[in-house]
Amino acid sequence: MSALLRVQDLGVRFRTMGPLTALATGTEAPFLDAVCGVSFEIHKGETLALVGESGSGKSTIARTIIGLQRAVSGSINFDGQELTGLSSAERRPYLRRMAMMFQDPVGSLSPRLKVQSLLTEPFRIHGLKDRDAAAEATRLLRMVGLPADFARRYPHQLSGGQARRVGIARALALNPDLIIADEPTAGLDVSVQGEVLNLLARLQGEFGIAILIISHNLNVVRHMTDRMAIMYLGRFIEVGATDGIFDQPRHPYTEALLAANPEPDPDAVLNRIELKGEMPSLLRRPLGCEFHTRCRYAQDICSRVLPEPSACQENAEHSVKCHFPLGRKGASQLKQLALSVVAPTSINGSQ
Repeated sequence: MSALLRVQDLGVRFRTMGPLTALATGTEAPFLDAVCGVSFEIHKGETLALVGESGSGKSTIARTIIGLQRAVSGSINFDGQELTGLSSAERRPYLRRMAMMFQDPVGSLSPRLKVQSLLTEPFRIHGLKDRDAAAEATRLLRMVGLPADFARRYPHQLSGGQARRVGIARALALNPDLIIADEPTAGLDVSVQGEVLNLLARLQGEFGIAILIISHNLNVVRHMTDRMAIMYLGRFIEVGATDGIFDQPRHPYTEALLAANPEPDPDAVLNRIELKGEMPSLLRRPLGCEFHTRCRYAQDICSRVLPEPSACQENAEHSVKCHFPLGRKGASQLKQLALSVVAPTSINGSQ
């Protein structure tokens, strides 16, 4: 089955200083590479998650797909049409089939517009003037479980959960094939998070929408997604089926992320993994494997050679960028060595 969205070797960079300043200071490359050679596919009705620490490039990928940020290299192909290099007018018919839910549910809604105007704004942007604004607003509100009289409210009169539902309704206005959801549960109570996720799952089942989710919440990722991609410093370091990665992470960074996930069971035995130091600056990328400065399994080659992606023996669709993937022969010995060097310390200080 052909992919709805295919991203290949995507590169995104930001200028860190103006041309004259760079010339005056002798800076040869005044750029910051936020996304480096990222590739992935999403099929109709599928949900893919981008996971990683803040600053890893997740939202930059989303904004580039939707046309809010320019790619400096690579390809973005939507339903067989190459989007990179097209003008805004040429991209518009394809962007009409995409929608984005921004991270801040209230801040993404204009405070000057009522909900009805916010919901029908996509029709005006795409020149669909024959629509009955009041009827469309009512239809969209009902789709997300809100009463029709919400159309007369302003964003400041909405709770966080209500604002998120309005954002979902606005994303559905033009019947998109792809929704990009940037932290869809951010800032919401746990009960409201469940309602929003169930709503998205129901709408996806009804309309066959593909969803790209950006999230720090690993419980959301496991509940909602078919596949996931782990990002570090603008690169994918592990990609595979969500269940497969949760059951057997292959990259040490993925292992640490999953180990840090909150566990609701108070009696559960926790095996936390503490990463050393902070995420390096994008302006000063480490040589070799960029995670080696924080990796407890790092060897000499890790500081010199950037690993290439390799498929796991058990599943060719599960790939990892690591010289010593967890679960392979040799990796278990490294793991035991690391655990023996950094042995856990009890509360009273004894080993």
